[in-house]
Amino acid sequence: MSGAHKVLEIRDIAVHFGGRGGFLSKPGPVVKAVNGVDLEIGRAETVALVGESGCGKSTLSNTIVGLQAPVSGSIKVSGEEVVAADRKKLNDIRRKVQMIFQDPALSLDPRSTVGATIAEPLIVRGVAKGKELKARVATLLQQVGLRAEHADRYPHQFSGGQRQRVVIARALALEPDLVICDEPVSALDVSVRAQILNLLVALQKRTGVSYLFVSHDLGVVRHICDRVVVMYLGRFVEMADRDTFFANPKHPYTKALMSAVPEADPVVQRSKERIILGGDLPSPANIPSGCAFHTRCPLATEICTKTRPELTSRPDGARVACHHA
Repeated sequence: MSGAHKVLEIRDIAVHFGGRGGFLSKPGPVVKAVNGVDLEIGRAETVALVGESGCGKSTLSNTIVGLQAPVSGSIKVSGEEVVAADRKKLNDIRRKVQMIFQDPALSLDPRSTVGATIAEPLIVRGVAKGKELKARVATLLQQVGLRAEHADRYPHQFSGGQRQRVVIARALALEPDLVICDEPVSALDVSVRAQILNLLVALQKRTGVSYLFVSHDLGVVRHICDRVVVMYLGRFVEMADRDTFFANPKHPYTKALMSAVPEADPVVQRSKERIILGGDLPSPANIPSGCAFHTRCPLATEICTKTRPELTSRPDGARVACHHA
């Protein structure tokens, strides 16, 4: 991917928490939430980041937008370095990257009309005011399937799906290059999820925006993404384009995740082999040696306990971190 087409470029990012002791207290353990990852996202591309709770997905998302400082590595959004950027520079970068959060009810100020919420970033950035501002808000509402007169309503007057449309309109107000979607449909009814996903796809075709789509639902991921990245205990263990990923998952952890996806056909569902992983997800404050997955992996051997596998390219273009995949 050429530099001109990279909207996001992450190099060896690590995010750690804890480790500092207070007055008369011993230092606590270091929690390695993200432990050295690389990722690129191209223009108008959707990359899904999947994994179970606690693997580091949301921490990485917050780090990309500058809400969390990494201990090492580099993050570039449209060529602009996020790490160690001063406040003015970071504010400029944040115009290029926006977030859609998981719960739309908590993402909106209940005391502000949705029109005022969408207009706020436009006012702060000096993009529009007066009649132009009102017209811009109306256009954004229409782009996400709402009406211009909805601008005068408050969040509690909308359904969950409509509130998420408002959040999407706010995220697109400044015409960003990248939108991070952090579990954007998990709090919505199943019947509403497809509408929001289709809206995101349509908006991408219209505007050319790129998405980092954070989710644990592989059924949703299959509908919207171009590439899939699987994360486990702060590291990427598999990366592949969508068709390759779903046709031939390679990492044992990926296979376990795939086996948990319900099938629409009951006959297929009954015949599907369910892979049950033993034990619990280890603590990121005490990551196992070697391959971090070896404590739960059915294929683990002695080499897995001693040597950490690196992401290795396979003939079909996938990259897998496993000694036995």
